Amino acid sequence: MRVSRSDAAQRYSRTAIALHWTIAVLVIAQFAWGWWMQQIPKEPVGLRVDAFNLHKSVGMTILALMVVRIGWRLAHRPPPLPPMPSWQAAVARANHVALYVLLVIQPLSGYLGSEFSGYPVKVFGMTLPSWAGKDVAMKDFLSGMHLATSWAIAAVVGLHVGAALKHALVDRDGLLERMGIRRRKIA
Repeated sequence: MRVSRSDAAQRYSRTAIALHWTIAVLVIAQFAWGWWMQQIPKEPVGLRVDAFNLHKSVGMTILALMVVRIGWRLAHRPPPLPPMPSWQAAVARANHVALYVLLVIQPLSGYLGSEFSGYPVKVFGMTLPSWAGKDVAMKDFLSGMHLATSWAIAAVVGLHVGAALKHALVDRDGLLERMGIRRRKIA
């Protein structure tokens, strides 16, 4: 199926769409995994360590993808928003900025908290060089930041998804088509 030039101007690029949905799936998985792994008993350590290392690995992947996404976004203008009240457009822009900021702060606070924990940081089995050393106060501060940021991400993602559903189900203004979701034609 060919996309006309005018349709393409109303949509995000394939790269932006791929980054959006990849990060979205990873963030949802991380949120669920992060809460689940807190329930793993501390003894014996094996399962808990493996769960935390996978969480750290996916978190670092999200951070890398966010750096790529920010770079892509700076180099590529997004398609225009469909007609909507100016306050909605302002909230949409603020929500996107919040998502970008939080999705950088979250993995950074997790990584830095791990650095100050005194335990090695492993990314998909590869131990990263340690540079911080153990600092309980800094680790506790960063753990608190990581937790607070997780709740902020949940709230901002909830607003993002709620707004997308409103545009799809109430306004029917084609907003979701910008992100690669097409409406089915009813025959």
